[in-house]
Amino acid sequence: MSLDGIVDWLSTEGKNAIFIAGIVFAIVLAFRRQFIGAIGTFLVLLVAYAFVAKPELFGSISEFITSKMNLGGK
Repeated sequence: MSLDGIVDWLSTEGKNAIFIAGIVFAIVLAFRRQFIGAIGTFLVLLVAYAFVAKPELFGSISEFITSKMNLGGK
């Protein structure tokens, strides 16, 4: 197994772990009637899932924001 294979495997397992944790935490907090905490946890884990699934997404978002704010220096 090469390094690329290990990275792909960790990425897949990381996505699954974040997905399962999001469901578990949202259910636990919802049953404890902490709905704002459940929603916040879900949103934070959604961002973490997006970062693990497509890390290049945040690079393109930051490039877009810096181009709109004229911070790129070009």
